[in-house]
Amino acid sequence: MNGITQKNRKTYDALAKEYDEKAAVRKTYNAGIFDRFSQFITTGKEILDIGCAVGLDLENFTEKGFIPTGIELSGEMVKRARKRNPGAKIYEGDFIKLEIQGQFDAVWAQSFIHLFPKKEVPDVLGKIRNCLKDEGVAYFTTTKSEKSSEGWVEKADYTGNHKRFRKHWIKNELQETFEQAGFSILEYYEINDPFNKTFMIFTLKK
Repeated sequence: MNGITQKNRKTYDALAKEYDEKAAVRKTYNAGIFDRFSQFITTGKEILDIGCAVGLDLENFTEKGFIPTGIELSGEMVKRARKRNPGAKIYEGDFIKLEIQGQFDAVWAQSFIHLFPKKEVPDVLGKIRNCLKDEGVAYFTTTKSEKSSEGWVEKADYTGNHKRFRKHWIKNELQETFEQAGFSILEYYEINDPFNKTFMIFTLKK
């Protein structure tokens, strides 16, 4: 792992318990967003959740009749995800380095794209495209920013003053990055989450 990945892993290990405690608040909210996204999934039922955290969305996908697979960097998050989803395949490790079997009808990447420096994102998106079947779709979300920047920032909405690497994207910059990676944009909208954050949501097609 590189330095960013190692430090991010330590941060999310430390925050896993709090993520689990907040899962109940997010469940209905996340399920509603997935209902909106799922109308674009036309090739089958297999979905890859990249950065699945404590497995809340994997649980939602199963309840809605999909076949989920998760990937998560944090070992502490993975323990909780597996407990919540005993029947799901969940990989632990760095998405870029993992060998992922098969292709998927959809990729769910919630609050994931902002964990990488901008220069690394084309490789991340290239691998995501390779994980998708032809005509597959992907969901990306990140908080709305007024200014493009990146660096180490504190996870201010959690205890412990933990820092993680964070890329702050603006809409046009991120849209252009997706298009340069070969994705077409099916839908864009913004939404406020239960913790008063505004998110940009992109639905993409391979």
